[in-house]
Amino acid sequence: MQIFTPVTRTDLQAHAQRLRLWLLEVAVWLVEAIGFREGRIALSKHRIEARRELRELLFLMMCARMRFRKAEKRRRWLRPPSTPSGFRYAKRRIDMVRLYTRGIALRTFAQMRRALDDLGGVVERAIARVPKTIATGRLVLSAAAMPVLGFTALTPAAKAADTS
Repeated sequence: MQIFTPVTRTDLQAHAQRLRLWLLEVAVWLVEAIGFREGRIALSKHRIEARRELRELLFLMMCARMRFRKAEKRRRWLRPPSTPSGFRYAKRRIDMVRLYTRGIALRTFAQMRRALDDLGGVVERAIARVPKTIATGRLVLSAAAMPVLGFTALTPAAKAADTS
């Protein structure tokens, strides 16, 4: 009996990314051989796009492999219930793809090729680096602190001559 392992969507995306990266490497070789500026600019745009797609692919593969456990204790709020006067809570938008894939070397085409060749290892190491907690914002000063009560000591006037 032959065992058939189904091909997943992320596997197909990885193969497509590998083929696209190979074509870009051929284009880089041609641009370097001919040496014109417009080609280098166009290739840098393609490199940025390929890096973004590869990050999304790694993120999807990480999410497919991760196990999410149910919380044992009650859920904590990500935002404090109230803030002191003069402060406000500054919210922060979190880019989850960048947060999960930080630390993966994807600057050059060679680094992208190495990441695609060892896709399983890269995903395992990236899962190990996922942070346990995420800060969604922080307290910032919104108004200058104003004294509520000022204390001044009254002193009696000095004895002077009556000129009335």
